Amino acid sequence: MGIESDHLVDDYLSRVGELAEQRRLPPDDRSRLVSTLRDEIERQRATYDEESPTAVRGILGALGSPDEVVERAGGPGAAPPVPKPRAEPETEAVDWWRSDALTAPVAPDPTEGLGGFVGGLERPDLFEPPAPPAEPEEKLETEPTPGTRRRRRLARVLLRRRAGDGDQAPAPVAEPETEGTAASPRFRLASPFVLLAALLLLGGAAFSSLPALAGGWLIAYASRRLTPGEVKTAVLVIPGLAAASGVVWLWGRVEGRWGEPVTAGGEAMGTAISETWPWTLRGAAIASALYLLWRARRH
Repeated sequence: MGIESDHLVDDYLSRVGELAEQRRLPPDDRSRLVSTLRDEIERQRATYDEESPTAVRGILGALGSPDEVVERAGGPGAAPPVPKPRAEPETEAVDWWRSDALTAPVAPDPTEGLGGFVGGLERPDLFEPPAPPAEPEEKLETEPTPGTRRRRRLARVLLRRRAGDGDQAPAPVAEPETEGTAASPRFRLASPFVLLAALLLLGGAAFSSLPALAGGWLIAYASRRLTPGEVKTAVLVIPGLAAASGVVWLWGRVEGRWGEPVTAGGEAMGTAISETWPWTLRGAAIASALYLLWRARRH
């Protein structure tokens, strides 16, 4: 039964608080009215031996309805009180749980106007005006004149030429070459194995050495400096084209289109083949060697 009685009291006081807020009673008066009513209700409830909801309703009825209580406290439709003129700037009315804010000293606050922010960490340096930017230091060296740049370019060119005449290769220049100062072209060795393969092919073609030709093509096939496409071109495509040209030459002789006519089959055909394949092999070797030298120059 006590729980039901407490609910009746809480509902009654809540209704009184809502009506007091609607009638625009000051927060201090509202809190004082609710506290007074609660004390009076508790005092009268203590006089009963056995408390019941009926007794609590009788106590609340004796106090009057919430409308009557609010009317006695502030009058019906009471206008908000007019503040008296003060010498100090008047602060806005706050809730009763913030009554200590009325005694707080009034001072200019950089965070004023940010509703909902109370207390917290303070960083005065965040609200200070930004410091003026530091003046840039004067450059120790001025920008070189066009004449100075020309002299520097000429000195670099002379140093490269002197280094090229000596044993050591010139060091790479970090700055890009400008107009009129292009470096003299130099042949760079991409890979000694690629050049060795080209020399073996040329030597085998000149001296009709099959081991030299085979070694040249094997070295080119095993080289890591060449791409797979370049390896196929040097070892398969060029020799294949040379062999195809030899076959076309023999076909033309058999058909009587060029060269000395040859009868298909027999000893004459064997002689024609033995005369054609050495030149076909030499042409393939020379073409592969030239291709390897060209790719070595490109790399």
